[in-house]
Amino acid sequence: MANHRLTTLIWIFTEKFGLIFLSMITFVVYARLLTPTELGIGTVIIAIVEVVGILYSSVLEDPLVRLERLEDKHISTAFWFSVLISLVSIVVISLGAFLYTSSPVLQWMTAIASVKILFTMMARVYVAQMRRTGNFKLLASRTLLGKVAGGSAGIVVALLGFGAWAVIAQALIMDLLALVVLMRGDRRRIPFVIDGAVLRDLLRSGTPVAINVMSSQTLQRGVNIVLGMTAGAHAVGMFNLAMRIIDLPRSAIYNGLMSYALPAFARRSAEPSRLIGLIGDSTAISGFLLTPLFVGIALTAEDIILLIFGDKWADAIVLLQVLAVTAALGNLALYATTALVAVNRTYLTLKAEVATTFLALALVYALGPVYGGMAAAVALLMRMLAITPLQIRGLNTAIGYRWRSFFDSAYRSVLATLVMAAVVVWVSHQSDLSGYLHLGANILAGALTYTLAYSVLHPRWPHEFKSVFTTR
Repeated sequence: MANHRLTTLIWIFTEKFGLIFLSMITFVVYARLLTPTELGIGTVIIAIVEVVGILYSSVLEDPLVRLERLEDKHISTAFWFSVLISLVSIVVISLGAFLYTSSPVLQWMTAIASVKILFTMMARVYVAQMRRTGNFKLLASRTLLGKVAGGSAGIVVALLGFGAWAVIAQALIMDLLALVVLMRGDRRRIPFVIDGAVLRDLLRSGTPVAINVMSSQTLQRGVNIVLGMTAGAHAVGMFNLAMRIIDLPRSAIYNGLMSYALPAFARRSAEPSRLIGLIGDSTAISGFLLTPLFVGIALTAEDIILLIFGDKWADAIVLLQVLAVTAALGNLALYATTALVAVNRTYLTLKAEVATTFLALALVYALGPVYGGMAAAVALLMRMLAITPLQIRGLNTAIGYRWRSFFDSAYRSVLATLVMAAVVVWVSHQSDLSGYLHLGANILAGALTYTLAYSVLHPRWPHEFKSVFTTR
């Protein structure tokens, strides 16, 4: 059992860190070849499409994963409902684009990009089945192959000078190839049957999950959309570059842990004490990895932007620092939503998630014309400060996860990170190095200081972290 868990995690993180590497390559190429405006246009269009796809995915995928027994009627109902609702959405989005803008290029970009919804939704039943059976090898393979093909196509399109089409080509080809790999790995014939009772049960179970997920995802995608409406594509491009630097490591580690966490949490949903222990251990591991990483990004933001992406992106430096601090704070209640999904109590934070999301978007709308991308960065920070205590309160109500458990899981990584930050600031100011040597010296000083400080606070951390995946 322990070896199986570790093998599962290896495949999960092979996928996620493989995606980081591939995404870094395409991202740097886009930053070099595209202007902030071109990157902003592609980002806004894909954000609109992904908001719709994520909404439907959330309604169906997690309820399928949580079912005690996944039957053919569940698979056929979810699959064909996904196809039908995707086709309707493609038509609606395309018509909306033709009505909203008079630019034929933007109209066709949006219409073609909307096909991504169909590929995304057709894959949901396959992904749910693979997550249930622990076939993360196939999940990793389809994502990595899709990323290679999509990234390669996007780079070719960018090199040919087609601007924002590169972002759209990458997204479409990535999802299409990922779907093909999944369908070849599970060659079942899915009959055209939609069971009304099954569909109602899935929608009833998935709607609260979807609203919670949409609250977060609408915030991420919606910020780009609202920012584009109020501050223009250039501001979106600057903000998106800073956000992508944060999202690459966060998504790889976060999504990898979440893929493992939901089934693990669900198996312990009837035992609150064990579930609380697992949440605390998982939070400690995530904090150990992510808190110093994001604070380190904030400390080295200027070197990262100017050395890797060039002077034309200099306005993104302060945005990156604010977003990095926001991401570091987000580690404190990283598993709150997943734990509430596992115990089917997502409604406890539903109003808070939705309210804080709309308040953040309203802040972007009000301040975007004046402060550009900074309005979006500050809105995300304010939202994080507001939602974290509300999530802990929801966990307390659901399973008795108290503030003491919260602090116990986070204080070591926070204290060690503060020590690291002080040392990096001192080294940065004392050093006469410049360029990549300056960046490398800061990273080395930070890594060594953090490891030493954390080991002083928690000498047995390697053994205890390993035990989370082998004994619990």
